[in-house]
Amino acid sequence: MVELLAPGGSLEMVRAVLSSGADSVFVGALGFSRRSGYELRHEEVKKAIEIAGEMGKKIYIAMNAIIDRNLIPKLIERRVADYAKWGANGIIVKTPEFMKEISKNFPEIEVIASVGCHIDSKEKIDFFSNMGATTIVFSTELRRELEKIGFLSNYAHNLGLKTEVLITGTACYKGVGNCNFFSYFAKAFEKIELIDSDGMVVEKVFGNPEMGGGCYRPCLYIEDPVVERLVPKDVLEEMKNEKILNERFMLAREIPTLLDMGIDILKIQGREYPVEIIASIVKAFRDLIDNCLSKRTEFLEQKVFLIEKLMEEIHKRRMIYTGNLREKLYEKLGLKVPVLDSY
Repeated sequence: MVELLAPGGSLEMVRAVLSSGADSVFVGALGFSRRSGYELRHEEVKKAIEIAGEMGKKIYIAMNAIIDRNLIPKLIERRVADYAKWGANGIIVKTPEFMKEISKNFPEIEVIASVGCHIDSKEKIDFFSNMGATTIVFSTELRRELEKIGFLSNYAHNLGLKTEVLITGTACYKGVGNCNFFSYFAKAFEKIELIDSDGMVVEKVFGNPEMGGGCYRPCLYIEDPVVERLVPKDVLEEMKNEKILNERFMLAREIPTLLDMGIDILKIQGREYPVEIIASIVKAFRDLIDNCLSKRTEFLEQKVFLIEKLMEEIHKRRMIYTGNLREKLYEKLGLKVPVLDSY
């Protein structure tokens, strides 16, 4: 049976999405996931695991920022060991060495190769499988190549792996985890020290999504003067030739095809958005999936329309936040923000 995976940016969201029909939820470990500001402290992760267990649902812990190899032993001892003891189902990871250690020390834990691994080929499936991954998340760059997803999913299944596809989310330029456009804005990076509920001190770098911080999303205001000043002209020209940068996408119409392919997990992103909107999106996808599984496809258009309206609200909030990020970028660079017609 296909699994509907939903975001848990807070304990309130964890309860809401599981009550709305999600089969599983993912939460971010403070300091170690790719979503700055929407992670759970260590004691909250324990509570989230308890909530999921009480409801008979699954829970995954996102630790999909790049993990320094010297930090891995500490995380195995002080984080993953607790998650396993508390009953977490899996860990979402990007760093290959970290995957390997989790797999070796906790074989009962599912190891999910994050969307940040940019898995789009048999060779990458082989690599992450050898690192201990038990579930493969396909790159967002494949969202318009369903035939390739089907081919790679069959290949992964033949290796005994589960497969996952994001059905809502943001497709970074060249794919999540495969974009380095943010690196041109290193002058505005901000180190943030976080102290977890058990006293562990961790550091994130705001502006660098790979280091667990948010991204300034400069690709969404690519003609801004500061972007044109900091980015080489040839890079800008290449990006301006792209029709869509940092696309907010939704694969509701593709659900019947993904189900026929036997994709194991369908994932909804959105830890940073209001609980009520995400819960409504989860409920709409739950109904859509159930209708498709029961072959009641006459409701497809109705459900798709509802999801599209909810995604419009998500997009509005996303662009407001992007405007705030642009202002923050200028502030960090010590510049005055020019007025643009739109973002």
